[in-house]
Amino acid sequence: MRTILVVDDHIPTLTTLCMILNANGYRALEAANAEQAQRKFRSNPIDLVILDHGLPGVTGSEVAGILKRIRPVQVIMLSGNPDLKAAPVNVDLLLPKPQQIPALLAAMQGLFDAA
Repeated sequence: MRTILVVDDHIPTLTTLCMILNANGYRALEAANAEQAQRKFRSNPIDLVILDHGLPGVTGSEVAGILKRIRPVQVIMLSGNPDLKAAPVNVDLLLPKPQQIPALLAAMQGLFDAA
């Protein structure tokens, strides 16, 4: 079973996305900020990180960079910012928010297949 770390400061979004991932055969771990993300990333074998672009006091790209310095991991960033046209530094894939679940699951599988 693949473990996905989901990082989002909007708790309803975080909880809902984790519930959906768990229902689709993944083990989803929640983190509401950068510090929680680092702790969970260091203490769990994470296969993929899904994170929000806008986090308190730090960007999702910065969090992705921190995690990738700990160990290699693929990162999907979700963003509601229409001005972001390409994945920021440290991010493997940028998807618009809100994201349709079938498209997110397909994107995840595509990253797993490419690895």
